[in-house]
Amino acid sequence: MKNARKIAVFLIVLLLTTNLNVMVSSASKINPLPFEDAQLGRNSNAYLSTYSNLSTVMKERFISRISVPAMEANERWGIPASVIIGMGILESGYGTTRIAIHANNFFGIKVWGYNPKNAWQLKGQPDEDYEPVPVLVDYGYDRKIFDESKRRDNWYRKFNSYKEAVDYLAGNLLLNQRYGFAKTNYEKRIKNGWSLEKAAKEYLYDIAEAGYNHLGGEYYRNKVGKVIDEWNLTQYDNKKFRDVIGHWAEKEIMFLAEQGWISGYPDGTFKPNMPVTRAQAAKIISDFLGLTPTNEKISFSDVNQNHWALDAVNLVAQHKIMNGIGNGRFAPDATVTRAQMAQIIYNAGFYSRSNNQMKSFIDVGLNHWAYEAIETMKQEGILNGYSDGRFGPYDSTSRAQLSVIIYRLYERGHESSKRESILYN
Repeated sequence: MKNARKIAVFLIVLLLTTNLNVMVSSASKINPLPFEDAQLGRNSNAYLSTYSNLSTVMKERFISRISVPAMEANERWGIPASVIIGMGILESGYGTTRIAIHANNFFGIKVWGYNPKNAWQLKGQPDEDYEPVPVLVDYGYDRKIFDESKRRDNWYRKFNSYKEAVDYLAGNLLLNQRYGFAKTNYEKRIKNGWSLEKAAKEYLYDIAEAGYNHLGGEYYRNKVGKVIDEWNLTQYDNKKFRDVIGHWAEKEIMFLAEQGWISGYPDGTFKPNMPVTRAQAAKIISDFLGLTPTNEKISFSDVNQNHWALDAVNLVAQHKIMNGIGNGRFAPDATVTRAQMAQIIYNAGFYSRSNNQMKSFIDVGLNHWAYEAIETMKQEGILNGYSDGRFGPYDSTSRAQLSVIIYRLYERGHESSKRESILYN
């Protein structure tokens, strides 16, 4: 056996020294060994891209593919999608390392052992084993040919798809006892007012300090954080507004946000208790109803052509849902009162029949200009009053209250659609 081994080593050395040029010219572009390619085959380049230059299109294609399972994992397990995508970019060279190409392993997740199951072997990587790996041929610094049969450190978990790789990282590895604390910290920071970007980068610091990256938290936060900034990866993170966590209208607000009917502020907040302005109400209602333009010409002197809600204001006015306040003005920055909101919903036709024969609230008399709308919306279960018997017609409508109103209108329409489907099918 010893003689056979010596002969094998001799043949390898002979082959390398006499036919190096032939091997370089015929080397695989995807899976080169150290002796097959002077650059890609170098041990230190074992983790790098197999391409010398990556085009922007290639990078964008990878981000597009991995962002879908990353967002799903973010929703399911709470690991920031920006972190998952950023780690994938850094660890796999936008999906172009040999590990990524052959094993769909974008995160360098190893399976330590000798020829383990469900794993792929990366030959030619630097020695990272607990014990020194025998060297068959040594061409100098970073040009060693290791005895791959004696290695435990170059086997990587093999995945069948991008999704499987992401799910293992987010739903298994990063939730284990070693790294699970980082998710808890991330959620606390978001709740305490941290931006998604800052909280994501601190998450990277936490897992690296816990051992995910041997170069430490500062290195990993800066390295992956730079990628997050370059591609604005926080756009893929869960858009749960930090100031609605635990809010009484959290469910309704988040549902409407997911549908694209409402949006928050650039700082990651929703400001649920702030009064709704007429421009904001116009935008939310027009988006919710999916209003389309009519031929009617609409113009308000206080809503210029550059106003952010111009189209929405015109739409609700064309459909007679929200009108001006007189003198050709719309008052886009004025707040919407509860009486006005009742009238707006009434104008949109969200009722089965009008009811003006009841007096449900002590502060809304029969002669109140919005009496019919308020009573109708009360009977329809869309708007309620206060526990002391008041409706508060002149109180401002908050952003949370409008979200709940829109949610109830959606539920009402959804239930009606189901009933019609049962009746006519």
